[in-house]
Amino acid sequence: MRSMHCFAWLLTSVLAIPSGVAVGSEEAVRAAIQNYVVAFNAKDFDTVSKAWSENATHMDRNLAERTDGRDLIVGDIKTLFEEEAPIKISGTVEHVRMITDSIASVDGQVAVTNGSNAPVFNQFSAIMKKQGDQWLIDSMEEMLTPTPASAGNAISQLEWLVGSWQDADTESPVRATVRRSIGGSFLIRSFQATADDGSVAQSTQIIGWDPIRQQLRSWTFDADGSFGEGMWSRNGDEWLIKATQTLADGRTASGTYILTPESNDAFAVQLVGREIEGELQPSTPSVMVRRVEVSDAPEATVTTTQQ
Repeated sequence: MRSMHCFAWLLTSVLAIPSGVAVGSEEAVRAAIQNYVVAFNAKDFDTVSKAWSENATHMDRNLAERTDGRDLIVGDIKTLFEEEAPIKISGTVEHVRMITDSIASVDGQVAVTNGSNAPVFNQFSAIMKKQGDQWLIDSMEEMLTPTPASAGNAISQLEWLVGSWQDADTESPVRATVRRSIGGSFLIRSFQATADDGSVAQSTQIIGWDPIRQQLRSWTFDADGSFGEGMWSRNGDEWLIKATQTLADGRTASGTYILTPESNDAFAVQLVGREIEGELQPSTPSVMVRRVEVSDAPEATVTTTQQ
């Protein structure tokens, strides 16, 4: 039986494009990948096997093993489905690049869980080709996700945030200070915003590395009693923060923050896909945030309460 590592690439096989999504677009590729995850976890072998091109190839860098042709690839998948322990996959598509209207390059990370065992995390890189209205995987390469030597090494990806910041809204400015924790394993973001009526909203956020999920996470606590958490992932030069929150009145909220660095001293932030109690809310406009000084002294940033 082949190593479990070799099946991380299964995440990136794709199905027919859902209706309403333009074929050939980045959105179509991402939507198809999500459909494949559902089919794989349901052990829908027919649908999964049709997702590979006839001459597809897979390269497992961990095992230095190459598999050529759809028949051999789906044979491995069938063997996997017959295992007694349930196999589940989940993951993150970090980047999709449309080379042409019918060829896409996809990079990301996937977690493979075998029964009650701890998940195995792999990075993948795939080339997919469109045939008719269906995207097929044509080549796939996968390798183990490098594990940071320490939480401090992981959090160093956000070292550029350390310092003091203020957004471009001069009437109701939002100030933020980001500092390192003792030992350097976490970043502490403190937010303070003054409303038109003079009231002040404050919150504190702690950002750190989750060694189980192999991902940066954040925990946010607002002065009004609301709290939440976020999952951080990188998409090219941008950082995406998928956030969930319990508001002070007990309602639930969610959304995705997009942080786009413009330079060492400026970044844009926007909240999209915003929901409160499952009801879609308008996205916020993109706001430019600029460095105003370098300081390790704690202060406070914009409250993340989504009201």
